[in-house]
Parts: sequence; C-alpha cells; structure tokens
Amino acid sequence: MGEERLRYEQALQRGHAALWQKQWAAAIAAYREALTVAPEEPEALTGLGLACMEAGRYEEALEAFRQLERLRPEDPAPVWRLAEVHQRAGRAAEAAAHYHRAGRMFADRGDLRRAIQAWAQAIRLDPGRIETLEALAQAYRQLDQREAAIRVDLALARAWIQQGDLQRALEAIDAALALDPDHPQALQARDWLRVQLARRTGTGPLPRPTSRAEGAEAEQARAEALWMLAPEEAEAPADPIRRALSQALRELADLVFSEEPGSFSESEWFRIHALLGRAVDAHAQGQLREALAFYEQVRAAGLEHPALPFAIGAALAELRRCEEAASYLRRATDVPTYAFAGLLLLARCEERQGAAASAALRYLEALESLDQELAREESREVLRERYRFLRSWLPRHPERQAALLEGARQILESPTWEDRILWIRQALDQWTAGTPFRLTLADVLLSPQGERVLLDLGQTYTWAQLGLFYSALEEALRILAGAPFAPLPHLILGQLLAWGRHIPAAANKFRALGTYFLYLEDPSMALAAFEQVTRLAPMDLPALERLLQLAQTLGDAPRALQAFCGLVDAHMQMADLEQAERIGREGLAWASRHGLPGSALSPLLRRLVEIAVQRLDWSGAIEHLERLRALAPEDLEARWGLVEAYLRANRKDAAVQELQQLVERARAAGRLAEAARNLEELILLFPEELALRQQAAQLYLELEQPEAAVAHLERMGEQYLQAGRLSEAQAVYRSLMRLNPAQAERYRALLSSGG
Repeated sequence: MGEERLRYEQALQRGHAALWQKQWAAAIAAYREALTVAPEEPEALTGLGLACMEAGRYEEALEAFRQLERLRPEDPAPVWRLAEVHQRAGRAAEAAAHYHRAGRMFADRGDLRRAIQAWAQAIRLDPGRIETLEALAQAYRQLDQREAAIRVDLALARAWIQQGDLQRALEAIDAALALDPDHPQALQARDWLRVQLARRTGTGPLPRPTSRAEGAEAEQARAEALWMLAPEEAEAPADPIRRALSQALRELADLVFSEEPGSFSESEWFRIHALLGRAVDAHAQGQLREALAFYEQVRAAGLEHPALPFAIGAALAELRRCEEAASYLRRATDVPTYAFAGLLLLARCEERQGAAASAALRYLEALESLDQELAREESREVLRERYRFLRSWLPRHPERQAALLEGARQILESPTWEDRILWIRQALDQWTAGTPFRLTLADVLLSPQGERVLLDLGQTYTWAQLGLFYSALEEALRILAGAPFAPLPHLILGQLLAWGRHIPAAANKFRALGTYFLYLEDPSMALAAFEQVTRLAPMDLPALERLLQLAQTLGDAPRALQAFCGLVDAHMQMADLEQAERIGREGLAWASRHGLPGSALSPLLRRLVEIAVQRLDWSGAIEHLERLRALAPEDLEARWGLVEAYLRANRKDAAVQELQQLVERARAAGRLAEAARNLEELILLFPEELALRQQAAQLYLELEQPEAAVAHLERMGEQYLQAGRLSEAQAVYRSLMRLNPAQAERYRALLSSGG
C-alpha cells in the first residue's frame, strides 16, 4: 500500500471511530485530513457530511454532500442526505424538494418502495406539494396498493382546493373513485366539490353566496367534510375492524331483502326482516344499545348467520362489555371473513380487562395468519414452528408482551396496516435471504419500536446494495446505539459485515447474537445464529458443538446431522482422524436412535469411508460402504468404491460379484460406456487383476469397440503365459484369433514359445 493511501486509510478509520463515539469535532478533522489525500473519496465525504450534520454545522454538511452528489450523480443517497441536512436546519421547503428528487431517482432505479419513503417524507414536510402527491399516487397504483393511492388522491384534492382549483380537485377525486367507486370519503368529497363548483359558477341548484359570506360558508363546509381532515385525524374506514364491520352490516342488510324464508313462516320471516333492518340501521348510526336490543330479538327468533356474531361482538366490544363480547367474537373467528378482525377485537377486549398475556397471544395468532398468507409454500411449516415456540415463550416474558401489544395495536388497527405488514415481510425476506434465519412478523414487533428500527435500516440495505459497506455499517451502528438490546439490528449488522467480506467480525457478531438468544431463552433463534457462524467459519469447533447441542435439544435432525458432518470435517482438516471417526460413529448412532431415514445417513457414512481410506482401514471402509449399499442401492459411485475396497482387502470373490451386479445395473440402465470408464480406472489401480480385464473385454465387445477388447485380451494372454497357465492362455488366444485374424500367426508363436 502506498504511503499516501495508508495515510488516507488511517485518517478514515480515525474518523469512523470518532463518529461512532459522537466526537464530532475529532471526526470532522480526521475526515478532512483523509480528503486532503483523496479529495474525491465518497466514503470520506459521507463521513464528513454526517459528522458536520450531527455537529450542527449544516453549511459544511451541505457542501460535503453536494460534492458527493457531483461524484455520484445517479446515486440517490447524497440527495437524501441533503434533504436530511435541510430538515435538521429547519428548511422544510428545501428538504421536501430534495426528498422529492431522491424519490424520483429511486423510482428511476425501479425501487418504488424507497421512492415512496422519500415522497412520504416530503409530504410530511410540505403537505401541499402537488408534484410529489401525484408521483406518490402513481407509485401506489403501480404497486397495486389501492387504499394508499386513494388516500393520496384525497390529499391531492385538498392541495388543489388550497390553490383554488376545484376542477383539478374533482379530477383527483374521480381518479380515487376509479379505484373504488364505493369509497365513502371519496364519495363525500365528490359531493362536496360538486356543491362548491355549482355555487362558484351559479349553475347549480343552490344559490350563489355573496362574496362577503363566501369565505365563511366555505370554511363551514370544509369543517363539515370528513374527507378534508388530514389522514391521521380522519375516521379510518380502511382498518381491518371497521372493514369487517362494514362487511357484516352489508351482509345483514342484504339479508333484509332476501326472499328465501328457509324454515321460517312468512310472518316470522317478515318480523325478522323488520328487526334486522332496524338493528343494522341503528348500528350504522352508532346507536349500539338499540342495535343490540334488536340483534337479541333477531337471535331469539332463531336467525343464524355468519355475520351476526361478529356484528354483536363488535357492538359489545365498543361498549366495553368485553366478557359478553368474547363469546360472540370467538364464534366469529371460526368464519374466515371475520376471523382476523375478530382476533383483533378479542385482543382489544382482553387488554382492557388487564389480561395482557392473553391479548398478546391473540395478536400473535393474527400475525401468524398474515404470515401464512404472505409466505411461500416451502416456508409455511417453518413459520408455523416458530409461532408454536413463540406461543409457549411469550407468557414468560412480560416485557416482550408489552412491546408486541404496542406494535401490533399500532399497525394492525391502522388504515395502512396492509401496506405496513407487506413492507415488513419483504424487508425481512431481503435481510435474511441466504441465511438460516426465518423471522416472523411477530419477531419484529416483539422488539420495542421494531417497525421503526426496520424502516431506519432500509437506508443501510440500499447502501449495501450499492457497495457502500462502510456507510451502511455506520448507519447500522448509529441505529444500534438507539436500540442496543434489540436483536434485529445486531442480526442485520452481522449480515452487513458478511456482505462486506469482514468474515471474522461477522462470525463474532453472530456468535454473540447466538449467546444473547440463549439468554432470552430462544433456542431456535440461537440455533440459526450458530448455524450462520459455522457457514462463515466452518472450522469453528465451539460453534459447531453448540449447534449440535441445540439441534439435539430441539430435535432438529437435519441440523444435528449437519453439525455432526461439520465437526467431522473440521477434525479431518486438523488431521485428527481418530476424533473425526468417533464423532462420525456417534452421529450414526444418534440418527439410528431417532429413526432417521437411510438417505439422511449417507453424508456421515461417506465421511467415515474417507477416514477409513486415509487410515488404510479397508475393513472399516467396507463396513461403511456395505451400509451405504444397503441404504441406497442406486448409489453407483459408492458401489464402485466398494469394489475397490474389496480388492484392497484381497476379497476378490466379493469384488467380482459386486462388479457383475454393477455391470448388470449399467446394462439395464443403458450406461455400459460409463461402466467401462469406471472399470478402466480400477484396472489402472489393479493392472494384474485378470477378472477386471476379462469384464472390460466383454463390455467393449458389447459396445462394439473390438480394438479395446483386443488390447485387454492380449494383456490377459501375456499374464497367463507368464504365470504358466497355458490352458487359460490358449483360450484367450483362440478368442483373439477370431477377433483379430491378421495377428493369428503372432498369437500362435506366443503360445508356442510359452509352451
């Protein structure tokens, strides 16, 4: 490494260390020193910008990130950082403009989810940014997130109204209604706008107000219009409980107009219709006690309908009559349409009654249903097993119950719950791809502010994908400092270290994480952590031993056998064949006791064969190869190895018998040429074994390769003559005369001289 480069690296590391310790001035000085050596190094510019921003030196931070932007014009990360600096400095409009531009750059890369994050941040800072709202609505449509797109359309309409353009506002509402013609807020907005347009133009049925009163009347209309409220202030018709309730009331209302009385008489059916209509009407208007009285009469009349228990349970829960609500809601959870919302209402009721553990288990059940819906088929059983463990683990950890209750309530009962759940699931899949970790939605919410942490870590993922590992690590460490006891950022930090090829550091991180999971009494996650250690450091004996212990405790046979194989390999690498053999035999005994199928034993048996061969223990090799043959007769590679082992052990009859069986299998499978190649390899090892040459000659004749057959027969004839076995030699040379008559005289001469 050159002197200047070494100086740069040392200054950069000092900057990183100071930044981590929040020593902003020292970090700035170190990064500036690095930049005097290499003025256009992105990593040093990023560090300088971050340190200046944290120190409140915003103009210097802006200059650093602007220079970084000039160096990386296609990278949205510097633009995002510029937005952050402006936001810290209190310049909302400038920050929003940069977030908007960062969103455009993410969208151009095809990363719509990051684009949405940027645009949403811009809207939070400047709610009336029309170009950002339009981009955000289009992005949600591309992702088929209709409810989110409608919410943005409503916000866009509000922005146009603030600019006085009612016609453009109406166009935004029409776009929302194209997605959902029955959306209540969009319908209300359309009606309100039509009235305002009619009043403004004087063409509608309502009289045009005087100019003096126009502002006051518009304000009054705006105050009365629910859709005009900000999304977090408005009623949330999209949350799962309200959605399910709307569905239930709609089904019951449809029943009122049904003409199929079923087992009821006409008069009974008419009375039920009347009562049900009044119940639905009262419930829709929020008159819950009146609705319950009518529902009770409907039930007393004998009507059974899947929507009825949920409607009654929801009304009772709203009135905080939780004990009564519970029996109805449990029945509702048996109906797929109402199961999810029923679980949420049950959790809400149990939490109100102070039964936090039961409420947490309800939320856990709800999260499992979502995970199973989103998961691929091959992952579902793993997720089911994880949730089975969490159900037994959660009651012993009240602090985790509290985190789950808070996180689940915030997400699952919000209008944006579908988008948020889908984003969490996709983020987890991104971070854990290629690792043994299989995280559930619940694993995120069990950590305090788990969703927030995962969202913040999105930037680190982006930088890692761009190859900016030091920047990604800095961001991950910063987030980790705010949540030091949350496992998720530690896991992601380990993954970042592995991606950056810092293998020893990554292995240490996962090793510490495994120990922490054991402290949390979570052996399945500890198992995944130690498995990741062994993937990164295959010779780590303590990690392999811990992996084996955990796998055996959990009854995870595949991972136990994986650990046995890893331990055998590690000891073989260290030339400790005795210990390797002991562990291999112990693994076979363990697998046999647990009734594992024969195919699962093959990896261990192959290793034991290799150990026996290295020790020249041919009887041991034969023992293991014969067991392999019994377990997998179709494993021809092992069976050719068995022929060699028989020959090495001087068991020639067994070798010939096995060879004949192999040739028969090859003939039946049409693989004689492959058998001939394998036989040639054996002949190279045992050139004096005449039975091998005889079998080879027969194979080549079947393959219509007489030259190769002649070569082996000639060698056989020579060997018989040298051994004084004249009769066998005569038989061979007679065969040769038939195959190669041009050499008949030479063969006779050989026989004569041999005689």
